[in-house]
Amino acid sequence: MSAAVGVSLLLAACGSDTGTGATGVSGTYQAPASDTRATLTISNWGNPGDEKFYDAAIARFNQRYPNVQVKNNFTQVVNWGDYINKIQASIASGDAPDVINMATEGVEYGLDKTLFQSLNNFIKQDSSVQELVSDVSPALLNGFSKDGQTYLLPNNWNTMLVYYNAALFEKAGIARPSDTWTWQDFLAIAKKLTSGSGGNQVYGFSIPTYTFAYMPWIYSNNASTASADLKTPTLDAPGTVEAIQFLADLVFKEKVAPNPTGGDPTSLFQAGKVAMTAAPANLAATLVANKDFEYDVLPMPTNKSNTTVFGAAGFAMYSGSKNKDLSWELLKELASQQMQTQWAVGGTSNPTTKTAQQSEDFTKNKPHPELFYNQIDHAKPVAAPPFFGAMDAAFQKAMTSVYAGGDVRSALKQANDEVKSTVAQNG
Repeated sequence: MSAAVGVSLLLAACGSDTGTGATGVSGTYQAPASDTRATLTISNWGNPGDEKFYDAAIARFNQRYPNVQVKNNFTQVVNWGDYINKIQASIASGDAPDVINMATEGVEYGLDKTLFQSLNNFIKQDSSVQELVSDVSPALLNGFSKDGQTYLLPNNWNTMLVYYNAALFEKAGIARPSDTWTWQDFLAIAKKLTSGSGGNQVYGFSIPTYTFAYMPWIYSNNASTASADLKTPTLDAPGTVEAIQFLADLVFKEKVAPNPTGGDPTSLFQAGKVAMTAAPANLAATLVANKDFEYDVLPMPTNKSNTTVFGAAGFAMYSGSKNKDLSWELLKELASQQMQTQWAVGGTSNPTTKTAQQSEDFTKNKPHPELFYNQIDHAKPVAAPPFFGAMDAAFQKAMTSVYAGGDVRSALKQANDEVKSTVAQNG
């Protein structure tokens, strides 16, 4: 789907909106006067170093609205349930945020709690944001939409790629695989790259253990961790079990991967102890500092399909904000082309716009830089039902059991049963 077609569909959907947004009626959006006085609060999150990006966006906003104080409540997220509970606590105490930064993992939970205002009328009436969204992949916009309503503007996003040590590939006489390589191709190459013993042991692949990193294997096996309607956990579905068994076999049967409990995969990769690992864009940003380390990237290997995963962060407007038009102006700045330029320079996440992705700021020092963005064309958002927090905890507990030598099917069934029980108890 082209960006132009995606925006046309988005605007068509906006036309059906009956909720509040902008003026709340058809017409042209009018921004608040520049001398408006108010206070806006952002519920914000990110990694260390990200706060400076948001501070710069707030400074740009204040150039237009010097009499608006912006409180940026910035935190690092460990658990999405805890983050949303914190937002709800602030609402209950009378200190509700006007703008909310949320990632894919927490969107359904936030919608379930009616935290987000539909942005349809704003998008329909504001030509400046239409220009922005026309430069964004429709998949990112669709990931923040539900039932014809768009609730967030994308701010940054990530997918998973295989990173490989070019010197180790050359030493083993392995040419760069095709971008359409399969699980079987991957395993054959991992075997060739595994050598040595003891302190000289080099493995073919190291397995990252956060849930997002497992999803490309599960998705490419035409499976998921939750049902398509995000109402039921499917951790023990045959395709999910098969994908996790494939990874467990890399450790215990094929012996081409170290047990993930033994060390950080990216550290082992940078130390030359493993020839391949998988990671988002942040690893490329880290490797820039090591000029002598030559690496390349590949799409995640395919199996029954080439479906991979993406996760995005976006900004929403709190449904109960008293300053919605001002919040819209701030929200636009936080998702703006200038913000995307900052992500392109920083490199820790993918920018949302094609303009920023194709810029030299983003492409320099990256092998095959197009792969950091074009995976979105065959990616699905990480499965994140309203009960994601419970599901993620149960899944990680199951993987701990698997890496301790436990049976994959039994561990995932127990995890799935635990999640079902939690969902039933919470209604």
